[in-house]
Amino acid sequence: MYAHIKRLHENSPMKNYLSCFLLPIILLGCQKEKSTERIVGKFEKEVGKLKSWEYDVNYRVKYFSSDDDTLIYDAKVRLIRHETDTIFGGSVWIENGNIDRYYDLEHIYKINHNKRKITKYFPHQGQDWAINGNVISGVLNSYFLKPNQLSEYVKDSTTRVTFTDTNFRDSKRDALDFRFKDAMPFEKQRKTFFFNKGGELKSVIRSIKFQNQWQYNEWHFSNEKYNEVTDVDLRLAFENLKTEYEIESYEEPDPKEMEPLSSGQKAPYFTGFHFQLKDSIGLKKFSDKYILIDFWYKECYPCIKAIAWLSKLRDRYSKEDLVILGLNPYDNKLKDEEKLKEFIEINNMNYPTVFVDSNVTTVYNIRAFPTCYIIDPEGNILFSKVGFGDSVAKEVDSLLVQWIH
Repeated sequence: MYAHIKRLHENSPMKNYLSCFLLPIILLGCQKEKSTERIVGKFEKEVGKLKSWEYDVNYRVKYFSSDDDTLIYDAKVRLIRHETDTIFGGSVWIENGNIDRYYDLEHIYKINHNKRKITKYFPHQGQDWAINGNVISGVLNSYFLKPNQLSEYVKDSTTRVTFTDTNFRDSKRDALDFRFKDAMPFEKQRKTFFFNKGGELKSVIRSIKFQNQWQYNEWHFSNEKYNEVTDVDLRLAFENLKTEYEIESYEEPDPKEMEPLSSGQKAPYFTGFHFQLKDSIGLKKFSDKYILIDFWYKECYPCIKAIAWLSKLRDRYSKEDLVILGLNPYDNKLKDEEKLKEFIEINNMNYPTVFVDSNVTTVYNIRAFPTCYIIDPEGNILFSKVGFGDSVAKEVDSLLVQWIH
């Protein structure tokens, strides 16, 4: 681009005008770049010096499918960095309402003040979901435990960053706006960081688009304290609670309880509501056919991946040879009807969506989504599987070739 401008400058009668015009543009671009590097560099340098960080955070989430039912979490967070920690990068204590969560580098403790009960989890054995599996985990995203993330954004040539000096929440802020390359099916991901004039991170706003729906996350930090809390302080606070509260280790459910119904069992009869035809539909209607039923809902990303595969199966086999039904227990609210129609169209879903109630998910022992069943013409379960991936698709494809001629 610069070479093109330079040639215009040398050959154009507007030479003097362009000389005056080009220099401010170049200087402005340099100023923005230096401002970005200055803010990020100062923030990461100062954060890197800290051992601990305490703050209050107002965390807000609007999920893709919701319109105005934004979730709001107000929490007090205490973080102590330990770079060798592989779970969070340090010790963590989160206070949110009547529930505290404490990670001491070895265990996670969920502290229920109402019940005066402490449940111990083992994150190094896969139970980090005791924090990571909850929306509340978002309150940790202060860029303290991962202080170099911003500079990684700046270095990424596919990410566009702009700097502005703006008013935000009644205060003067330096704002860095990062716009990321699309990673389909997710689009238009954007994060804006707001710093005060002292270089402290005060707010973050994130947005991302998926199938014509937007999700928003907001973090607003206040009452920050630096290097005032230690691991000893957290341990003492926890030891005091242990003297008054009952403590127990979390017990994993029996794996067999989590499994779907097995092959050879009779498929439980069910009825539901055919969303497209606006009529009731039941299993008995297809008693002389092979039936594939898939339990799903539209906020489930693995379910969406399975829909693409099921739609291909629908094209491959006639409706006389194979019936495919998508059983949905969650998306039957009247206000969501138009969104569901759009979802079905975007995903080229060419088989029925059937609304079912919780009784159906109970009798089919649905503990996770998606869950797939194949039923033979006599009503017996031939196949069942939780989750979706290439291995599931290949297994089902090979079985259907054997059963359907």
